[in-house]
Amino acid sequence: MRWGRFIFTGAAVLLGAAFWGEAVLDKESAPVSSSTPEAGAVLTAPAWPAADAGKDHVHLRWRSVPGALAYSIWRSEGRGGEFEFLRVGRDTTYCDRDGLVSGKRYCYMLTATDPEFAESGFSRERCVEFQGTAPGMDSLAE
Repeated sequence: MRWGRFIFTGAAVLLGAAFWGEAVLDKESAPVSSSTPEAGAVLTAPAWPAADAGKDHVHLRWRSVPGALAYSIWRSEGRGGEFEFLRVGRDTTYCDRDGLVSGKRYCYMLTATDPEFAESGFSRERCVEFQGTAPGMDSLAE
């Protein structure tokens, strides 16, 4: 399913919790960043220190956002393209291995979500040229 660039992702956060197999988004049990924003403060969008392509993946890293409980990751095939929701999680790293095609440029954006399910705006796009071999394709290249 393809999602538009500016669709509210709160539902995606709830949907993603089902994939974690735990009560991740329960604000009583889930750890929150050590420095939380003041009441009524808006989360800032995550910032990218790194995104690079490996042999069979694209590795993403971003800085934690004070007060964030989870991060949603979005991907498009090319700059300014239509973004597809990939996943939601607590980590500030992610290895994308899903459906990558050698020679394509993949662009990513992030949002942060707080314990009250308020979501930040989108991060800047971070694009990576994937030149590797998609998982499972090594056996086809002979």
